[in-house]
Amino acid sequence: MSLSLTRPADSATRNAADVSAWPATAAAADTELAQLAALLAEAGITTVPAAGVLTAPGLAAGPGDTTGIRVRTTSNPPHALYLISAGRLTPHAGAASALAHLHPLIEAADRPCDGCGAKAGAPCNPNCLPDPTTD
Repeated sequence: MSLSLTRPADSATRNAADVSAWPATAAAADTELAQLAALLAEAGITTVPAAGVLTAPGLAAGPGDTTGIRVRTTSNPPHALYLISAGRLTPHAGAASALAHLHPLIEAADRPCDGCGAKAGAPCNPNCLPDPTTD
């Protein structure tokens, strides 16, 4: 008995174009990381670069986050930008994808917190619960 693999017509399949979207080498991933640092600088976000790591200490993942956001690459495949925030690891193929993921956090950094009263750009107080009437 043979089994055939079928997929719905609208499902995503992994083909050569999908694979080539990811950085091919560690150097290419480092280039994407440097591009992300430049994009964040344009957005007014202070970053601290290091070998294979970019830290944005003032960019909070949410209320109570005092560690900030980190983005790192790896020297082993799959090469990507790994965004680390609030205990989650999210892979991104490039700087534009990572920036799109960070965009809501960048916008939130420009607003004061209604939950704890922290000023715009300042991290929320630990255990802050945001005002449920705001998004």
